[in-house]
Amino acid sequence: MTNFAPHSPNNFDTTPRNKFPILAQLGILSLILFGLFSTLLLKSDSTNPKQTLPTQNISTDNKQYPITPQKIEEISLRAKAAYVWDIKGQRALYSKNENEVLPLASITKLMTALLAHELISEHQKTEISLSAILQEGSSGLSVGEQMEIEDLLQLALISSSNDAAYALSASVGSLLGDQDPASQFVTGMNIRAGELGLNTLKFRNPTGLDLSDTETGGVGSAKDVSFLMEYIIQNYPEILAPTQQANALVYNTAGAYHEANNTNYIVDKIPNLIGSKTGYTDLAGGNLTVAFDAGFDRPVIVTVLGSTQAERFTDVLRLIEAVQNSLSE
Repeated sequence: MTNFAPHSPNNFDTTPRNKFPILAQLGILSLILFGLFSTLLLKSDSTNPKQTLPTQNISTDNKQYPITPQKIEEISLRAKAAYVWDIKGQRALYSKNENEVLPLASITKLMTALLAHELISEHQKTEISLSAILQEGSSGLSVGEQMEIEDLLQLALISSSNDAAYALSASVGSLLGDQDPASQFVTGMNIRAGELGLNTLKFRNPTGLDLSDTETGGVGSAKDVSFLMEYIIQNYPEILAPTQQANALVYNTAGAYHEANNTNYIVDKIPNLIGSKTGYTDLAGGNLTVAFDAGFDRPVIVTVLGSTQAERFTDVLRLIEAVQNSLSE
């Protein structure tokens, strides 16, 4: 099996954090699901209690970092919304409609990956079902094929595989309840978003695929997507580490492999990339969120929502360049 060692640009700490015991997590989440399932439809709340996000793993003492990026002034973007977040400084470097709730498309898979990683062993084996294969955007998985959870995570995040994301939801969801495991998992996704204070994030499936011509699979703001990225890289950087590569071979338990090509076509153009996730559907347009080290151990997150399939990449590169230019001024 291909092993991906977390990349550590400029000594940025990507050491995997220990997870809480799986059984304890399942017990807690099951209690939450039992108590909250009937009131799951959360009221939309554009306020964002950012203080609920833990930041203990990254020092915010700016005295240690003599060069601080400056706020970005006017910049031309195609995206409807954008947000640039300096983790060390705990401040926004750029914002455009950052609280507007927009379709997420496959950026939804960040929460899918986070919840699966927290609730089940990465070496747990799962069998691919017909329901997973029927998802739009197949990555070539076969009914009855067995994969480990960590390998499904790689397919879901690198090549944005919808069948892999659905297989993850069904496998983990089966531990939460016997009835419709994928729906049980989506319930958990929404609860987890609420626990993190990411109140604009709402999920209706584990893939982010549009449900119809008018209904999206998940919504959220550029700000909350950025904070979700922050939480992942601070606590489970190993989740995003595989997305630093342009392509990878992902093996099943029988030793056969699937080729995963990164849907982030500019992966090699982003300096000191920590991780990224793309998203695109008809309703969402082009979405992209990336985390990179701007230098001097200063991780920065750039998120754009509602761009086009091509211009999401140029939007992100413009913002990255602006951050780098501000460091040299």
